[in-house]
Amino acid sequence: MAYRILTACGSESIIQEIESILGLAEDEFAVQSISGFDSIIATVSEYNPDILLFDVHFANNAAADILSVIKADPLTSGIPIIALADFLQPEKIQALFNAGADDFVGQPISATELIQRIMVGIQRGKLLQKLKDQSNQLDNISSAISKAGNSIVVINESGNISWVNEGFKRLYECTLEDFVKVYGDNLFSPNTNPTTYNAMKNCRELGEYVVYDSTWTTPEGKIKYIQTTLTPIFDTLQNFSHIVAIETDITELKNIERTLEEKHEHLLTITENLENANNILEKQQDEIQKQSKMLEEEKLKSENLLKNILPWEVAYSLQKKGIYKPKKFKEVSVMFTDFVGFSKVSVSYEDIDEFLNVLGGYFEAFDEITSQRFIEKIKTIGDSYMCVGGLPRTNRSHPFDTVLAALEIQRYAQAMAGLATEENKPIWNLRIGIHSGSVIAGVIGKHKFAYDIWGDTVNIASRMETSCEAGKVNISETTYAYIKDYFICTSRGKIPAKNIGEIEMYFVERIKPEFAEDDEGLIPNAAFRKVLSSF
Repeated sequence: MAYRILTACGSESIIQEIESILGLAEDEFAVQSISGFDSIIATVSEYNPDILLFDVHFANNAAADILSVIKADPLTSGIPIIALADFLQPEKIQALFNAGADDFVGQPISATELIQRIMVGIQRGKLLQKLKDQSNQLDNISSAISKAGNSIVVINESGNISWVNEGFKRLYECTLEDFVKVYGDNLFSPNTNPTTYNAMKNCRELGEYVVYDSTWTTPEGKIKYIQTTLTPIFDTLQNFSHIVAIETDITELKNIERTLEEKHEHLLTITENLENANNILEKQQDEIQKQSKMLEEEKLKSENLLKNILPWEVAYSLQKKGIYKPKKFKEVSVMFTDFVGFSKVSVSYEDIDEFLNVLGGYFEAFDEITSQRFIEKIKTIGDSYMCVGGLPRTNRSHPFDTVLAALEIQRYAQAMAGLATEENKPIWNLRIGIHSGSVIAGVIGKHKFAYDIWGDTVNIASRMETSCEAGKVNISETTYAYIKDYFICTSRGKIPAKNIGEIEMYFVERIKPEFAEDDEGLIPNAAFRKVLSSF
């Protein structure tokens, strides 16, 4: 017979995945899905599944409330529930646990884990139902015992039975005469069994109410257990008069006690197993919380790493969609920097760590300058530094931002050169080239992502750098057309560029005095900043 599985999922793909997993399992499963949450109680009670798989995304933010309703309804409260939850959302896992979820399966779903947890949940549910049935049986047994008939025996002061009721015959299944043949005609005699003799003695001599158990074998050989309650009766002078014995057939009760003892041992074993299962579940829940915390920390690390190596928009798209489609940008400004005579500079350092620290210090400074101007660093190749303004967030101020950053970078390089001269260390002279135009930007690689740009604009910008002089910022005619009204530039005429031809080039000297805040012409004043903010 197939196990009945009911799924309440917010995604058709999850339902198909569950059906696929259970379809390949060794056990047979019959899977049915809930179409909507409005009729979920009616569907669950009508289908009466062996287990309910409940997706945390089912009914959006009302999942925990619906789960609470299922657990509160008498028709559905006993059905085991396994929640399908993303461990990256520990707050939802806690909400479902508080609402009554019996177990959890993480997403993405592991086929082995899903089948194992389903089977454990089904067996646990059947075990709990069995315990409820046994409890009902015990209630019925107690009711049967309460309806059993009693025997009443009156024993005179001499120890002889003077009267019995009809219940005596039903209890002992014999007449009083047959009973006397077995026990004798005097119950106070020491020849009776010790239990009866002592009970009778305490009752008549001490005036105690005495209760004791004994066994009786009927003429047909049936063994009965009898409970006797002795009540002493005294006359007006407080002299012992007689004893009233009320006797009850407790054979069934004794049998029940033996059965209960056996069941008790069995229940103790079941309880112990349940406690062990609960301990395991608690440990698993603790582990889930730890794993969720670790996953959250790793997620933050991954996000921060992506944001450090990729533009924010690109990193966000990769996290949410897994892809970033290449885009064409009509207007950007690409900048290349390169150190003059880098090979000679590098070999002049005997300590490789010192050399790398100096190079890293330059690039860190470049990163700081470009990021303040909304310029995106693309990559470094050896001593070459490549960046671009105007993407991935488009703006019209990119030519100004890029040129201002270039002037600031040259000022930094010249300041470092001055310090190197004073300390008699190698001097790092810098060339910078800028060109404005269109590019295509995208992400390459599957395991090691890299954001890059392509197009003639990149090649021309590279030629601007190689055609530059040390300590200068060389721009193309296209970039010059954007910035000429705000910067002092020196025309270089047409300069041959490898594989491209002659290109009109300009050296950017400084910001025009009317737009500069400093004497060097490197910092825009309020008027220039107002112009920049209008783009």
